[in-house]
Amino acid sequence: MSSSQPSSLLSPPLIVFLLSMSLYIPTLCPTIAGGDAGELVAEGCTLGTAHPPGYPTFTLLTYLLTSLPLPLRPAYIMNLSSALLGSLTSSYITSSVLLLSPSPLPSLFSGLFNTISPLTWQYSVTSEVFSLNNFLTTLITHNFLSYLTSPSPSFLYKGAFLSGLSLTNQHTSILFIVPSITYLIYIAELLHFNNRRKLLICAGLFLVGFSSYVTMPIFAVYKPHLGAWGDVKSLGGWMNHFRRADYGTFQLFSGDAAKSEGNIERTVAYLVDLASKQGGPGVFFLGIWGICACVGVAFGGMFGGGGRKGGKGKRKNYKEKNNQVQDKEKVNAAKAVVAIFGCWVFYLCVFHTLANLPLSNPLLYGVHQRFWMQPNILFFIFAGVGGGKFAERFGNNVTMVTLAAIVFYTVFMNYSKVDLSDDIWFDYYARSVLEALPRDSLLVINYDQQWTSVRYLQECEGVRPDIISVNLSMMSYMWWKTKVPLYEGIVNFPGTNYVSPRLKGTGFTWRELLDANIDMFEGGIYLGGNLNYKEDDYLDKYEIVPWGLSKRFAKRNELTTGSGFLEWVDTSREKIHELTNRFETLPDTAKYDESTWEWTLQREYWDHLYERTSHLLEILLRDGDDAVPMTPQLKFDLLIEVAASFELILGNDKLKREEDYGLYKNLGLCYMHMIKSDKGLSYGTKHFSDKLINFQGTDLIESVSTLGFPVVSPGSEWRNHATDRWSTLWRKYLEMDGAENDGSYQSVKSILTAVFQSVGEAQQARAAQGGQ
Repeated sequence: MSSSQPSSLLSPPLIVFLLSMSLYIPTLCPTIAGGDAGELVAEGCTLGTAHPPGYPTFTLLTYLLTSLPLPLRPAYIMNLSSALLGSLTSSYITSSVLLLSPSPLPSLFSGLFNTISPLTWQYSVTSEVFSLNNFLTTLITHNFLSYLTSPSPSFLYKGAFLSGLSLTNQHTSILFIVPSITYLIYIAELLHFNNRRKLLICAGLFLVGFSSYVTMPIFAVYKPHLGAWGDVKSLGGWMNHFRRADYGTFQLFSGDAAKSEGNIERTVAYLVDLASKQGGPGVFFLGIWGICACVGVAFGGMFGGGGRKGGKGKRKNYKEKNNQVQDKEKVNAAKAVVAIFGCWVFYLCVFHTLANLPLSNPLLYGVHQRFWMQPNILFFIFAGVGGGKFAERFGNNVTMVTLAAIVFYTVFMNYSKVDLSDDIWFDYYARSVLEALPRDSLLVINYDQQWTSVRYLQECEGVRPDIISVNLSMMSYMWWKTKVPLYEGIVNFPGTNYVSPRLKGTGFTWRELLDANIDMFEGGIYLGGNLNYKEDDYLDKYEIVPWGLSKRFAKRNELTTGSGFLEWVDTSREKIHELTNRFETLPDTAKYDESTWEWTLQREYWDHLYERTSHLLEILLRDGDDAVPMTPQLKFDLLIEVAASFELILGNDKLKREEDYGLYKNLGLCYMHMIKSDKGLSYGTKHFSDKLINFQGTDLIESVSTLGFPVVSPGSEWRNHATDRWSTLWRKYLEMDGAENDGSYQSVKSILTAVFQSVGEAQQARAAQGGQ
């Protein structure tokens, strides 16, 4: 009912926009966030090609905005643009409800329901394609409703352009476009011969909207850039990129999805999330009410619609005619709601049929969850219509109080989690990765979060340009051969693409890549993440050593013998200290749970500290020809350092404490070798804790005490403490799930049994002597 929209300066859509911005701006992420944000902004800064399907409109928008002479970081500019687009989305939701309901109050709150939805809020304060997608799909919906309530060819033309444009940003918008275009073609009779001109205009405008995809091959040819995705210069390569062939067309997940949930389970998960988190019970109830009421009006008054009976006389005939007009508007509005309800059902059915991300994995659940924002937009419109019915039943005052209470409660409950003004984690993470590397290094990355955050810092902020970063996953695609010429004189690629040793062909293995580049990079070659394939043929020539948040590949024995070993110990310890000092604290798991990218940084810190400590222990325990020469005193001190680091992990990393039996085995092994040492020194806890990395002010002894482990008091015998810890840790190891499958299980069990048997026999002997 467009005639009912208020014309005052502070109209509901404007109020919603201003309130939304007032919530989003104070909670903006100050830098780059997790997920794809870093890569998307980086490709925008350089007019490169982002991962499939390319997102050319977002790339162009990013380039335009980050080219403005603003004293702001590129990531913050794009975060701000997300807030603007998110606020406009909520504003147009309100405007859409005003087309359907005469009451401005529920329409205002319908937009706010979208603003304060935790999922929408999160992606309205960070740089991602979802805020732009929400805006474009809301414009399509508003335009669709405008035509249904007040038919005009201009709405058809705008809708065609918006449909093409939205597909250049996020392909899931097609799940709105297909049902809405199909319905419009039917009711507007666009297939009728007399309407062919309208149909041709719509088709032309659709292609105009879609035309930003043409820029991808243009920029790839005239502005080629290292690190950009895919081969989009050829028609076949462009088509592969557009249809996401690298990941699997019509799929979200390229991994093993054999045990993934089905359509029904996913739909139930969506409804539960909507009713419990994104909208809450109140909004869910209003949405269902709005749907039912409109179905009733559209199909004969089943739920309270229907016409009015006319009176007698000339005056009553006028009223009757006026009522009939109003009833017709109500029926048209109800039919429009039913039409977008069909779009909502279509989206959920098709998307949940095609989606294959396992929802049992919290992180992948969070990835899947992002695609629920699009149907949520329609549901908030339903809730606005339901709010109108609520107002008709209970009056504006009760409606105002009720809806305001829903909004305030939702903001109160979620504000601390959606406030990302302190989310500097991926900036710190990427800087820690880069700053740990020597000058003129090659960094090969095979971990998405490391790639996206590092790429942003290097491409948009110019951090560490002396380091060459390449993506190992990209190297594994056949199109990589088209990228090889760009790296001439920079990186040597001894083949077309990275392959498994079993599938050699024209590709190259990891060993061959090392052979071709090991002497080319003075600072060394580093790997972030893990290799794609199981290959160990390079180990006879190269060794791997932990290095900050990555791993260094060096010629064998270069870093684990003589001065090279001591240099690695000191340097790797320094890198861990620098990492700890930069972070000061790790992301709060109460705020950043397992469904967030920030949570993964907890794993990165502890996993790399564990790798460095395990590697040091492995070197210390080498014997024979493989042993590294060192004094007994140095070895004992380094064993203490190993124990202190393992204890820190045990005391602070809940996941490893509860699931990693290797931690208990290795820490117990460390204590056992300390006991066997011939040093015979009496170390107190101060010497022990001096070896500890000062993480978040952690007191090692207090940390261990809280786990119920025996703790040595200052001045007590070190061997007693080490013996207690060894026996406790190995007993725990033997009790843990899966430990029986470990190759060392029987050895540990035999040693522990033999020791306790020996102790028992010694006690019996002493008792016997005492009895004599």
